[in-house]
Amino acid sequence: MALSLNPDAGSPGIEDANTLHWILFVLIVIAIVAINLAILRAVRPRTRHVEPKRGRRVSQTKLVAGLGVVAIALFVVATVFSDKSREIPVSAETVAGQTEGQPLVIKASGQQWLWRFNYPNGAFSYRRLIVPAGVTVRLDLTSTDVVHGWNVPELTGQAEAIPGRTHPVYFRADEPAVYNSRSSVLSGQGYDTMEIEVEVVEPDEYESRIEALREDIQAAQDKVESEFQASREKSDEAKNQAEKTKTQINQNDIESAESE
Repeated sequence: MALSLNPDAGSPGIEDANTLHWILFVLIVIAIVAINLAILRAVRPRTRHVEPKRGRRVSQTKLVAGLGVVAIALFVVATVFSDKSREIPVSAETVAGQTEGQPLVIKASGQQWLWRFNYPNGAFSYRRLIVPAGVTVRLDLTSTDVVHGWNVPELTGQAEAIPGRTHPVYFRADEPAVYNSRSSVLSGQGYDTMEIEVEVVEPDEYESRIEALREDIQAAQDKVESEFQASREKSDEAKNQAEKTKTQINQNDIESAESE
């Protein structure tokens, strides 16, 4: 498992987690070797009782002491990296919509069966998350229906989006790149196509693309509103024309009756 977890780390926390996995792997190997050696020594057949030599006793004591020191050292290092892997990385850059010294907050909402990402400027996108390089991101996971699994091993690892709750995950991608993954929780028949794409771009490009996205959304909303108003005006005009026609017909009927 240590060899296969998060091979391409794109965030400091994942790098520390990788180091922690390797340390745990080494600890497990040492434990397995020590236990097997002890078992082999215990079951070794003996034909007669031989008084162990003093030199052998000393070497065995040194070996046990050495293994103990290594185990303690690895345990201490594992504890340190375990704490480091849970630390929130510090931003090296600041972008629009981000409070200086605080993470950039983006909301990720899981739906059957796609992800929606809401940015601080009011823009939103589906499936593809755009983030700036060198900026710490706080991704607030939530769900509109069932439990969905967020899974980008190179950046955050696995997390769950649960209805009625907000689950924050933190990461900082230091280099422009694209990370692809998919939902890790069975959320219905379409979960396998619930893809995730995280695109890491330079801070300037992030700001321009998010602003362009906001403008496109606003333009689409303005177009819908304009078409709605035009349709309403046309409907009102048709209604007024119908009323005028009806009034004219009634007036003609009255004049015809008076003439008769």
